Amino acid sequence: MTERRDSGSQSQSIPDAGLAPPAGGPGAVRDQDDYVRILAEAFEKFTQTTQTMEESYRRLASRVQALDRELADKNRELAFTSDYLSGLLESMSDGVIAIDTEGIVTTFNRAASDVLGYTREEAVGRRFRDVFGREFAVPPGRQAMELRAQDGRRIPVSERDSPMADRANKRIGAVKVFQDLSELEALRERIRQQDRLAAIGEMAATVAHEIRNPLGGIRGFAALLARDIPEDDPRRRLVDKIQVGSKDLERVVNELLEYTRPMELRLRSCSCADLIEAALGYVDLGGRPIRISNAVDPGLHFMVDPDKMRQVFLNILLNATQSIEGEGSVTIHSGQDDACLRLSVSDTGSGMGPAQMEQVFSPFYTTKEKGTGLGLAVAAKIVEGHGGRIEADSEQGKGSTFHVLLPQPD
Repeated sequence: MTERRDSGSQSQSIPDAGLAPPAGGPGAVRDQDDYVRILAEAFEKFTQTTQTMEESYRRLASRVQALDRELADKNRELAFTSDYLSGLLESMSDGVIAIDTEGIVTTFNRAASDVLGYTREEAVGRRFRDVFGREFAVPPGRQAMELRAQDGRRIPVSERDSPMADRANKRIGAVKVFQDLSELEALRERIRQQDRLAAIGEMAATVAHEIRNPLGGIRGFAALLARDIPEDDPRRRLVDKIQVGSKDLERVVNELLEYTRPMELRLRSCSCADLIEAALGYVDLGGRPIRISNAVDPGLHFMVDPDKMRQVFLNILLNATQSIEGEGSVTIHSGQDDACLRLSVSDTGSGMGPAQMEQVFSPFYTTKEKGTGLGLAVAAKIVEGHGGRIEADSEQGKGSTFHVLLPQPD
């Protein structure tokens, strides 16, 4: 305690702070040295601790930077892998649909969208059976099934299902890979139809040959009768009907034989306009008010079999004139480019609807009461034999245009 005296007052005791060294005497010097030493040691420890903390902070900062770089590398690798797998999925030609364990669609690739018409947003997040009209799983032993498209059509598909599991081998869903069988089914149906037509063709050719001989006899005897019966005899009208009927039957037989026999062409350079005029010479309008205009370029030539190509234009012209009820017109015009020559026959007839357009070149298909359905089929076969093609544009009630496209001569 330190004693302090004030004037006019008694002495008071003041406690030491505990840090200041005692004043005076050898003991006081020794205590002061100890204090300095203790303070120096404490400062040295503080400095060492600070340096240790600074070093730890530097190591920690370096480690954090290394972890940041590693994390950035992993994120880039993950993004690349995700983009790669996404690109791989979207580039597949097969449709891919994945679901979770609740049957909710989780993946729907571009090929699936192209086949079924749904966008990814319309399919993902919805139950599979609500979208596609059936359960996800394929019954055992079956591969071909149907999926409901966005427009309500049933699309035939060949599909394979596989379960999906995580790293712990816990099931997380299933994936379906499928292929559109629409074109394959259409091709199979076309092959079946071609097989049926081939059988019909063989039968028709046989029948045509069998008919031809007695038909020749009928025409000969009818000609003899016509020669012996006077024009004013009422029986002459019956003979004329026999001749007309036998002539029509002969035309049918010739069309059948033309369609069924192999194509043999004798090519030579011909004037398009001359061939059209030759075909027009066989067109009998029967007094109907139909105007026919030949607007084909007189200088246009092509390399064809003239007899067969004349038959092509004759069949098209007959089809055009027969489609006109009452007054109308038929126009033949031409054009060309570097690839092909084009001759078109346009009429103002009844036209055709989509269903008729699909079958217009099929053999034995006709909308006419007395037609055989072979005229346009024969024309298409001859044009294809020349390396060309025949096309039709038509609308119900607005007439039709048939285009004969042939390769340019060398």
